Amino acid sequence: MAFPCGDDVGRFVDAVRAYVDAGFTEVALVQIGGGHQEPFLEWARTELLPALRPL
Repeated sequence: MAFPCGDDVGRFVDAVRAYVDAGFTEVALVQIGGGHQEPFLEWARTELLPALRPL
């Protein structure tokens, strides 16, 4: 299964949900590409992780 690109939190949650439903308890978040690391980590901390916690 491929994970989406972009900042659509709902698409990420839907992609992770399949793994949670399969019994996975941890998911690694990785951003590849030069100067995008810090903005990605901030987005993940403020938007993505809160959306994933209820899973």
